[in-house]
Amino acid sequence: MLKFSKRLHGIGVGVVIVLLMTTVFFAVQWFNDYKTKANLLAFQKREMQTTVENYINIIDYLRQDMKNTLKEGSIEYTEEQLKQATLGLMRHIVHKANFVNGAYIWINEVVNYDGGDDYAIRQVHGNLPETEGDLLSTNTQDAAGNLPYLIELEGIKKDGEITYNYFFQEYQSDKVSEKITYAKLYEPYNWIVCTGTYLNSMYEPTGGVSSGRQFAFYLVCSILIGVSLLLLAYMIISNFVSSRKLIKETELLKTKIERDSLSGAGSRAFGNSLLEEYLRSFKATGNDYSIAILDIDNFKTINDTYGHNIGDSVIKSLVETIREQQGDNDHIIRWGGDEFILTYINLKRSLDSEMDKLNKSVAEQVVTTDNGEGIHYTISIGASRFMEHDKEIADAIKRIDDALYLAKRNKNTHYVIG
Repeated sequence: MLKFSKRLHGIGVGVVIVLLMTTVFFAVQWFNDYKTKANLLAFQKREMQTTVENYINIIDYLRQDMKNTLKEGSIEYTEEQLKQATLGLMRHIVHKANFVNGAYIWINEVVNYDGGDDYAIRQVHGNLPETEGDLLSTNTQDAAGNLPYLIELEGIKKDGEITYNYFFQEYQSDKVSEKITYAKLYEPYNWIVCTGTYLNSMYEPTGGVSSGRQFAFYLVCSILIGVSLLLLAYMIISNFVSSRKLIKETELLKTKIERDSLSGAGSRAFGNSLLEEYLRSFKATGNDYSIAILDIDNFKTINDTYGHNIGDSVIKSLVETIREQQGDNDHIIRWGGDEFILTYINLKRSLDSEMDKLNKSVAEQVVTTDNGEGIHYTISIGASRFMEHDKEIADAIKRIDDALYLAKRNKNTHYVIG
């Protein structure tokens, strides 16, 4: 059992070490992923701001260049004509542009800064040119129930620019993903110039697992966790089996300690503990505890005449007879040799009547010898109750033992109440 316990302890330590290693590995990877994503996000925000500012510079350059060219040629024009010409050039530029990570440019023209339906017109869209000319509403919700146009408009009105997130269907796909967007106002035309990219394309540019290294790491961690769980399951099962075995062994040992192997009566060790408990209860509650000490008359003669196996049979017969007379809460204890102690709690009849009945029942028993001869045996009994002046068990035992001595000395008296 000790070797098994040490082995189980070693397995437990191994499980803890593996789990700690796995936890550390996951923590390191989580921190690296978090740091990488934070850096990517910060870089992406700067990149989007730079891209939008460059396109605003392009818009402004085209606008100013056309104005100068028209002036030099003394060509009359209106601001609306200039805006439409600039818009045409921007559509051509945006439609031809290529971006990484699925990013693109779009331009919305605000016609009502109070928001609501038809607050803006989509003038340019790099991915969905067929939507150019569509009217927009701040009441439009994204796939998560957010109001991205309203968020964008409020940010533009407050700061002239805004970075925000919303959920949108991916290009040429049914998948809805979270998107990060930067928007800035070009005031001369009330154009909101925007760019954005999906977060998943930014973190996993090739799709699926971000790298072979990360896949290998998670594979190793999964194996470690699997091994840990198997070891833990083995330890739990082994501990359960060991515990059940230990309980059975403990119960068996307890039975051996508390029971006399020959007669099945309580052992002397059990009797001492029981009597101490009863004396404490008597002093605390005043319950009626009766105790009797008996032995078999002429037991040595029975052993010498018929042999020890017949003597053992007489002891077994006596114990069986006593148990038939006792109640569920009463006990019989083999005190030593052919001497027994009986205990009774709150007897329904008098102690005298109980001892008389027991004595007569024993006298009726017959034990058959090996040659078929039937022998009778008798007992002598000393009995009493716990009394107020009993300070310890020995006080009651001496009084009852003295009563037993008187019963044995008077040949025709088989029990004495002390």
